[in-house]
Amino acid sequence: MTAQPLLEIKDLETRFMTEAGILRAVDGVSFSLGRGEILGLVGESGCGKSMTALSIMRLVPPPGTIVSGQILLEGRDLLTMSREEIRLLRGDRVSMVFQEPMSALNPVFTVGDQVAEILRVHRGVSSGTAMDTAISLLKRVGIPDPDRRIKEYPHQMSGGMQQRALIAMAVACEPDVLIADEPTTALDVTVQAQILRLIEDLIQENNSGALLITHDLGVVAEITDRVCVMYAGAIVEMSSVESLFEDPQHPYTIGLIESLPKPGRREFKAIQGAVPDLVNLPGGCRFHPRCPRARQICLEKEPDLAGSDIREVRCYFPGQDHTNRKRAV
Repeated sequence: MTAQPLLEIKDLETRFMTEAGILRAVDGVSFSLGRGEILGLVGESGCGKSMTALSIMRLVPPPGTIVSGQILLEGRDLLTMSREEIRLLRGDRVSMVFQEPMSALNPVFTVGDQVAEILRVHRGVSSGTAMDTAISLLKRVGIPDPDRRIKEYPHQMSGGMQQRALIAMAVACEPDVLIADEPTTALDVTVQAQILRLIEDLIQENNSGALLITHDLGVVAEITDRVCVMYAGAIVEMSSVESLFEDPQHPYTIGLIESLPKPGRREFKAIQGAVPDLVNLPGGCRFHPRCPRARQICLEKEPDLAGSDIREVRCYFPGQDHTNRKRAV
C-alpha cells in the first residue's frame, strides 16, 4: 500500500482579475511531497512558482483568488479550514521562508522578538525560554555573535543576515512542511552551502518535507530529490533530479539546462523569446512560440501532463534532439 503523501496539491488554480482580463497565475498545478523529501520547483521569473507557494500558505494577495483545487496536508484540505485554523497552522506545521527579507521582517521589532514570538505562540513557552531558543536558532543558521544580534532590528543587519533570520523563524517549530522561496539568493556561496545543508539536515532529522523554489539549477542539483519544472503557470515536467539532468524530456527543460555555463563553452545558449503574458496565453501548448520542435498539433491543443509516477512530461514530442544538443556543446 502506497504511503499517504505529506502534502498533495491537486489541480490548483489561482487567478487574478485585472483590467486586461483574467491572469492565470497557477493553472491546474498538481504534485505531491513525501516525508524526508526535498522537492524542487524551478522555472523562469514570472512562471508561477512563488504564487504556488503563497497559495499553499493561503496568502494570495488581493485581487488574487484560489478558484479550484485541493491542498491536502496528510489528507486534510487546507482550503476548507477557517482563517483561525490556518493562522495556527502557519509557522507550526507549515512554514515558509519568504523571498524578500526586507519586507518579510517587521522593522519595529528586534530580530530576537520576532523569532521568539513564533515559539511563544505555537509552543506556549515562556519569554525567557523562547529567547534562549531564538539565540540557538540564530547560531544554527550561521549568524555570528547571536547573543548580540538577537537585540538588533532588521535594518541593522545585512540582507544575507536578514535572510538567515527568516530561515530561523521558519524552522523554529520544526514544521512538517518547509516552503523555501529562493532561500539563498542574497547569500554568498559559503553561506549558501551552509543553509542548504541546514535545510537538508532539518528534513532528515524531523522526517519532514521541503518545497524548494528556485531558478538556480545548481541548487536543484545539489539538494533536491525530485523536480517540478514550471512554465507560464503550469508544470511541464516532473522527474527525479538525476533523470532531469541526465535525460531532460521537455524542450523547455532542455533549454534551461543548455543555458547553464559549462567549462570550455564560450557562448551561452539562451531560450529564444520570452515567457507569455498570463492573461493572453497562446493557444495549444503554451511553450510552442519558443519551441524549436513545435508542430501543427502543438498550436491547436495543449498536451496533458502524461507519463508514469516516476516521470511526467507535458509535450507531444518529448525527448532530446541529439543533433541540436551536439551543436550546442
